[in-house]
Formats: sequence, structure tokens, C-alpha cells
Amino acid sequence: MLLKTSRTSMAKENFLERDFKKVIHVFPKLTLKKGRDGNMWMITGDIDICDSVGDFWKTFTIAIYIPNSYPYCVPIVKETSSHIERNVNWHIDNSGICCIDIEHKLLLYDKRGFNIFEFIKNKVYTYFANQIYKKESGEYAAGEYKHHFDGVKQFYIEELKIESDTLAHNILHKILSNNLPGRNETCICGKRKYKHCHLKSVQLLQSLPLKRLKEDFDEYAKLVTNPTHVNNGK
Repeated sequence: MLLKTSRTSMAKENFLERDFKKVIHVFPKLTLKKGRDGNMWMITGDIDICDSVGDFWKTFTIAIYIPNSYPYCVPIVKETSSHIERNVNWHIDNSGICCIDIEHKLLLYDKRGFNIFEFIKNKVYTYFANQIYKKESGEYAAGEYKHHFDGVKQFYIEELKIESDTLAHNILHKILSNNLPGRNETCICGKRKYKHCHLKSVQLLQSLPLKRLKEDFDEYAKLVTNPTHVNNGK
């Protein structure tokens, strides 16, 4: 059993090293190394941000922490150069941990997996380019997710097409109580057959950790019972 675990771990490590070869072709100032405790990989170094015509804007020093379970894990990105103001309005905490995307989207990596090159190119690079753009223009280039639970609601509306707080609460209740309709039965929203309506949204939610679903359910319950409730948490 120990030998099998070791081989599995090594296969995942080699997979990350292989994927990282593509990273250094585009971001040559980044390096990959094993963490001190052996349970984590670290990508550290500088990332140069340029505008759409290739003119240099700014260099950020970063660290990306990746568990050995790659590609099935949630990476953590930290800005260590302190160019970004440590403020929730800039989607960064006091320690420099960056809010690269809505938490729900990142949590899906844990089950669906992700590619480190695509993550750095599409998420990390875009995040830092947006910081520069906002500093110059006062807003992010393509908009941003709202803060706290308002951002979660935005995810449910935009990604899942669940616009009603009551419907979101009911769907989460059905998932958590394992009481979902059959594919050809009426959808939870009561409009069409389940397979033609919110089935895909439910399947995406089922890919999230149970803890996250319970947290969402509790917050939606507050909104349903008290529509004026304001969430100031994460």
C-alpha cells in the first residue's frame, strides 16, 4: 500500500513538472520547486505584465502554492512584491493572498482538475493586468465579482441561471437532502422538465464541496426569511 501511494504521488509530481515546461516558455522568470514539507509545490518569481501591443507595464513578484494532488487541487496565489494595496476592494487580503476568481470556480478545480499553464495565463496574468488597469482607470477592464455573499449570488445568477434567492435556497435544500427530481419530472423551479431546465446547474453545484453548499444554503436561508439581511462575511 505504501509503495502504491508513493508511485501515485510521483506520477502527479511529474505531471506538474511536465505542464510547467510550457509555463517557462511564456513566463521565463518563474521557477518551480518543492516545498520544504514535501506536501506542496511552489512556483515563485516575477511575472511581467504588458499591454495589448506588447509594451511593458509592470513586474509583480508572486508565489503560487500547489498541493501534491495536482491537477485536482485549489492553487493559492500570493503577491510578494507589495505593489497592490492590501484592501478587499483590490481583491487581495492583508497577507497578499490574491482573490484570483470567485471561490466557487476555484473549488471546482479540486474535482475537475486544471492546467497550470492555462491557470497562469488566463487567471493569474489577467488578475495582475487588471490591477494595473484599475489603478489607471478606476475600474477593472471586464468588470468584477461583487464582494462577500453578493459575489456568490452573482455566481448563481450568471453561471447557474438561478436568479431567485428562494429558488437557490430550494435547489440547495434538494441537493443536501438528496431529494432531486428525475430527469423527466418537473424541474425544481416548476417550469419545464428537469433535464431541459436546471439539471446542468445542479450537476455543477454537486461538484462543489458539501461544506460550501451548506454555507450557501445557510446564507440563502437568511435572505429568504429576512430579505433585508446584509451579509458582511466572506
